[in-house]
Amino acid sequence: MNAALFKPTAYLKEGCPFSFKFLLFLAETGLRDRFELIRCNPDAPEFEAIKSRLQAGLRKSATFPTVEVAPGRYMSDSDALIAHYASSYGIEAARLPALSFYVQTIFPQLLQLHEDH
Repeated sequence: MNAALFKPTAYLKEGCPFSFKFLLFLAETGLRDRFELIRCNPDAPEFEAIKSRLQAGLRKSATFPTVEVAPGRYMSDSDALIAHYASSYGIEAARLPALSFYVQTIFPQLLQLHEDH
């Protein structure tokens, strides 16, 4: 695939607070349309196949969100992805009000529930 025509693909796991954090970043910055979004339902029959594909691309256990950032090159970790795209587009992520609100107030609560579950 021509790198100039490449559209990053973001794999977002339903119910995942990390996936939501990255999606919120994309929405708030207006970058959402620059990405192909794949919703991954952990109860769907194809979920394990998606995880296996991501694991092969990452060369480690698959986590969410994962983005194919360039043809055949994958990156995971919501904070790393936000930092990568904020840097690429000259965005100061700390100045995004919705993302900051989520990270400072709701995310810690969801993370606790996510870890307890």
